[in-house]
Parts: sequence; structure tokens; C-alpha cells
Amino acid sequence: MSGRKTDKKVKRLNSIRGTQRFTRPSQSFDCTNVVINSQDAIQSLRQLSQNYLGVNDPHGFLTDLRNALGIIHSDGASNYGEVQIPQSDDSVMKVSLRITNHNSNAETYLTHNANYQFNLSILVRKNFQKNKFKAHKDVVLNEYVYYGKKMKNLQNPLSQIVESIIGYIKTGRYKDTTGIAMVNKSP
Repeated sequence: MSGRKTDKKVKRLNSIRGTQRFTRPSQSFDCTNVVINSQDAIQSLRQLSQNYLGVNDPHGFLTDLRNALGIIHSDGASNYGEVQIPQSDDSVMKVSLRITNHNSNAETYLTHNANYQFNLSILVRKNFQKNKFKAHKDVVLNEYVYYGKKMKNLQNPLSQIVESIIGYIKTGRYKDTTGIAMVNKSP
């Protein structure tokens, strides 16, 4: 080497540090691209919950979470999945689940034909960033925002998020048990 510094950035898909400050919320190529197999996902999520016991640093958490859910990585910063929840009347409620590192723009759920009866976005970032959530009158969306600094003094915050996602996959309702999530709602 001739004395030049080499760039040694870690290449981790959608890492918390990512390039979110250079992208706009809900990029144009985001879409619901996979039906989540609930049984497989719940089993994988239970293991993930155990792996994150005692861990408060969210670095790598989003990638691990997407992998456990079976949500394949796409070129966008957001990755979505469809959850099909059997109902007591033998119907199936379809909901979406978005795992990301930046705020939602609810209009993209319409433009990509990904607007379900209910939509959930889980945003996890290491550091605070200005809220850029954009609601839309025709999209029912709740976004739960978790920041690493708020997780610092909690017991098992990442495991709690995973357990809440398991509840969502089973019932279509997400309950934040950490008490630290900032919630954005649309409409």
C-alpha cells in the first residue's frame, strides 16, 4: 500500500448505521414481497428471543429479525412480509409487517398495492433521528419506533420486541411491553 487509507466498512445488510440519512422514507421499490410462514417464523423467533436475552445493543438485530421471519432482503431499506392469521369464522385476516431502520410513508402502501386491513412497522435504530413518519387517510398503520439509547437500561428489550412480534403473528395485534416505543399512527 502506498500510505492511502482503505475503506473497511462492514457490509451488513440494512445495519442500524446503514445509509438511512441518504434515503427518503419508504423508497419506491419497497413492497410486500413474501408471505411469512407463521409456524416457521414463530419457532425461529422464539430462538431469536433466547439469543437476545441480556443484549441491549441493536446492532445486527434487524437482519437477524428479518431472517427469523423469512423476509428476504431486497434492494430497498425496508422489507415487508404478509402475515395470514386464521380467524374463528374460518376466514383469514391478512396484515403486513415491515422491519426497517427508517420511518414509514403510508402512501407507499397504496402505490405498491400493499395496503392490508392492518399494517405494522417496527423501526429499530441505535441513535435518535428526527421523526419523518407520513400518515395517509386510507392506510391503517402503526409504527413502533425503538432507539438503542432508550434500550440501554432495560432488561431484555430486543427479546421483548421479538416476543411482541410473535404475539402479532398469532393475533394481528402488537403490544409493546418495553414501554419505550414511540408510536406513529395512520390515519
